Amino acid sequence: MNEKSWKESFTELQRLVLPPDTNIFNDLYGGRLVEWIDNVAAIVAAKHSRRRNVTGSIDNLFFLSPINLGDIVHMTGRLNYVHRSTMEIQVDVYSEEGLTGEKNFTTTCMLTYVAITQDGRPTEVPGLVLENDDDKERFQQGEARRLVRMKNLSDIKARKPESI
Repeated sequence: MNEKSWKESFTELQRLVLPPDTNIFNDLYGGRLVEWIDNVAAIVAAKHSRRRNVTGSIDNLFFLSPINLGDIVHMTGRLNYVHRSTMEIQVDVYSEEGLTGEKNFTTTCMLTYVAITQDGRPTEVPGLVLENDDDKERFQQGEARRLVRMKNLSDIKARKPESI
């Protein structure tokens, strides 16, 4: 399977925050932002793998600044790391005040997507071309995060109750 550059799947998406997207304080619902982030990552995963993909995990997500009604939300997604059937995708989020153009960094998070076959089994994805030192550093950090995620997954499975 051929390797691909992260640039081939890089995705930018913008959304305008409308009233149905907000809470009683006219701020964007956190869950709506998570939905949009997941959508950006899904596009990156599809473009890289050209396979069916499912969300495997979302790492820590901290909301650093509110996003208000009327703001423009800028999201970028890029692939940092690939391992057999999994892809780590970084999504960065900025808000832009619609009238002034003032921009604020809102959050960044890592999502893991798993490529699957028609019957839901993991399947291989193309490797990742590492073109420069930044790419190599992101890949190494992604490998370290994967090991932590695998440990966390193992711990969760061990604690899972048999029934409710």
